[in-house]
Amino acid sequence: MRVATAVLVAVLVLAGLQMGGGSTAAAECSWQRHSKRVIKHVRRHGHVRKVVRHRVWWTCQPLATAAPEAAPTPTVPPPVEAAPTEPEPEANRVAVKSVEYYYLLSRPSVHAGEVTVELNNQGEDPHNLNIRRDGDGGEPLQIPETSSLQHNVAKFDLPVGTYRLWCSLPEHDEKGMHTTLVVE
Repeated sequence: MRVATAVLVAVLVLAGLQMGGGSTAAAECSWQRHSKRVIKHVRRHGHVRKVVRHRVWWTCQPLATAAPEAAPTPTVPPPVEAAPTEPEPEANRVAVKSVEYYYLLSRPSVHAGEVTVELNNQGEDPHNLNIRRDGDGGEPLQIPETSSLQHNVAKFDLPVGTYRLWCSLPEHDEKGMHTTLVVE
């Protein structure tokens, strides 16, 4: 696939040179590779899944010409290599999207220690977030009620374990507004 893309670009550049018209523009380009991480949430088999793709495109950056009478030489972009893995800016951060009546986590697990939790309410009703470690009977950690289209951020010190996240507003938990987060 990567080689095919590079070959296609090379053919298009050479075709532009042979057809005239855009020949000087194609010859005076420095091809720049761009990529963007695209995340979509899709529903498959009754479950919402996060699908991550990398969109790649090329742009022509015009070069300054020193001698206009010189014959144009086409510049072909280098072969496409595997996209490097991007380090995540804050590894111990989890975003929780809330909609009636479910939560969608940005990741299923985080590392033990200080964890930044962001409640992003995309629903029509207000929601809150309670966090309690399985087997712990103490008071849950809380992010207060968040209005529609608003978000709240809090930091918690979470030891290793499995945590239950739920909305404590009337009937929200009963309607399925709960999920699980693993702290490794």
